[in-house]
Amino acid sequence: MTVYLLGFFLTNVGVGGFTLVTGLALYRQTGNASAFGFLVAIEYGLGFVGQSVGGSVLDRRGVLGVALASNTIRAVMVLVGGALLWGGFGELALIIAFLLSAFIRPIYRSASFVLARLVSPVEARPRVNALRFALLQVAQLSGMGVVAGLYAVLPVGSVVCVVGALFFVGTATIAMLRVAVHDATAVDGDAAGARVSLLENWRQLGRVLSANAGLRMHLILGALPAVITSLATVLVAPVNAAFGGKSFGVAVLDGSASLGALLAVLLVRRIGGQRSALVGVSCAIAVGALLLLAASGSLTVAGAAFLLLGIAAALGATSLDTLLQTRASAAILGRLAITQECAISLTAIALIPLSGPLTEGLGVHGTALLYGGVTVCYLLVFVLATATLRDRLFSTPADMPSVPVG
Repeated sequence: MTVYLLGFFLTNVGVGGFTLVTGLALYRQTGNASAFGFLVAIEYGLGFVGQSVGGSVLDRRGVLGVALASNTIRAVMVLVGGALLWGGFGELALIIAFLLSAFIRPIYRSASFVLARLVSPVEARPRVNALRFALLQVAQLSGMGVVAGLYAVLPVGSVVCVVGALFFVGTATIAMLRVAVHDATAVDGDAAGARVSLLENWRQLGRVLSANAGLRMHLILGALPAVITSLATVLVAPVNAAFGGKSFGVAVLDGSASLGALLAVLLVRRIGGQRSALVGVSCAIAVGALLLLAASGSLTVAGAAFLLLGIAAALGATSLDTLLQTRASAAILGRLAITQECAISLTAIALIPLSGPLTEGLGVHGTALLYGGVTVCYLLVFVLATATLRDRLFSTPADMPSVPVG
C-alpha cells in the first residue's frame, strides 16, 4: 500500500505542476488569462472521449498495465513538449501535450481507483481512500509550489521537463507494485470482457445501472467530494481578494482545505470509512461550511470554513469510494469509476464557469450562499434516497448482467 500511495502522490505532484506551468506558458505567450480557460474547456471535452474508452479498457485489460502505460505515455508527451519548448519551437508542442494528457488523465485516474482496491485488504480500504484524497490535495499544491519556485529561476521549457521527470518517477514507483490478490474476482486481459466489443461493454453497464437504482444514486452522490473541492478551489481567489489576504491569504485558505482533508484521515482511522452515514455527514458539513463562509467577516473565519470544506470533501470521498469498491465486481468496477468521473466532469462544467459572473454579481458572500444551496440539494438527494431505497442505496451488489453476450 505504501508503494501505491507514494506513486499516486508523485504522479499528482506532476499533475498539479503541469497544469500551472501550462497556464504560465500560455499567459506568457498571449498575455490573456482567458486563453488558458478556453484550453481547460477543451480539456474537459477530450476527457469525455477518454472516459468513453477508458472504462472498457480497464475492465478488459490488466489494471496495473493500463496505469503504467497511460502514465508513461503522459510522461513522454510532457518531456517532448518541454524539450521542444526549450528548443525554441513555441508553446504549440506544450499545448498538444496538455490536450493529449487530458485524454489520458481519466483513464489513469480510474486505473488508480481500481488499483486501490487490489492492493489493500478490505479492512484497510477506508484508510487508503482517505489517504488518497488527502494526498491528492497536498500533491497538487506541492506541484504548483515546485513549478512556482522553478519558474523564477529556470526557462519554462526546463520547468516542463522537470514536471515530465516527476511523471516518470511516479510511474517507476507504481511499476514496483505486485498487485496482491486481495480480490478473488480480479480480472485480467483474458477475462470475459476482452471477448466483447467496446459498445457491448457499455451496453452491459447500461443494463447494470437500469436494474440497480441504488447504484445510480450512488454515482450521482459520488460527484459530491469533487464538487466541494472545486467550489473551494474557485472561491480561493475572490475570498482572498475580498479580505485583502494577498499571498498569505491564499496560503491560509488553501492550507486550511488541505489540513481539513488530513484531519479527516485521522477521523477515518478512528471511526472507519465504510459507513453510509458519512455521506450525509459530509453533505451537512459542506452546507455548514458554505453558510459560515457566506456570513464570514474575516480571513480567519473564512479559513475555518475552508477547513470544514476539506473535512467534508475527504469524508465524502472516503465513504463513497470505499462503498463503490466494496459493492462492485472487478469485471465492472473500471466502467463504474469512469462513469463517476463523467458525473464529476459534467458537474464541474456546469458550476466552475459560473463562479466568475457570480462573484462579480453577488459578491463572495452571496456566491457562497448560492453554492450552499447546491450542497443542500445533495443532502436532500441523500436523505430521500436513503428513505426510499434504505439498504439498497449502497449495499446492492453491482455485477455483470446475466444476459448472455451474443
